[in-house]
Amino acid sequence: MAQQIINEIVPVIITAVIAILVAVIKGVGDACIQYIQKKRNALEVKIGKDEFDKKLAFAKEAWNIVDEYFRITPQATKTIEAAQGKFMEEIKKLVPNITDDEIAELRQAIAGEVNKGREALTSETLAAKSSTAKAEQDSAENKLKAVMESVQAAQKAVNEAASKVNASTNTAV
Repeated sequence: MAQQIINEIVPVIITAVIAILVAVIKGVGDACIQYIQKKRNALEVKIGKDEFDKKLAFAKEAWNIVDEYFRITPQATKTIEAAQGKFMEEIKKLVPNITDDEIAELRQAIAGEVNKGREALTSETLAAKSSTAKAEQDSAENKLKAVMESVQAAQKAVNEAASKVNASTNTAV
């Protein structure tokens, strides 16, 4: 009885938790995107639009180099620090006179652009997985109920047969 109640409540709780996580992730993602856009705008003003576009293009190239490096180098462990260090190394190769502050701001601007669609994808993926899991659980429950009914029907048939055997044995004696 308790297991049946748990089986009915757990999917609802999981769905609610996932919905809350999706809302939180979306809110945090939107706030981060706005923050990064403000930082990008401030950087554009600071170093000039043309200079910014040129450095942004180099930064995107460096970002792609870093992504490719971690994709094709199996022994390289991709951590945030390792990726940032590799990005800094690559951008300095492309733009030797760039400052560390400019690198950090460019990295944030590119990360915002690259990750912009990922929050929606993550939210949609979580929602899809939740509904798929719920559907699979419902299907499994229905199959289990059908099997349990079949087992109960078989037990009933066996009990009736045993009763008839016992009744015929008692009348024969």
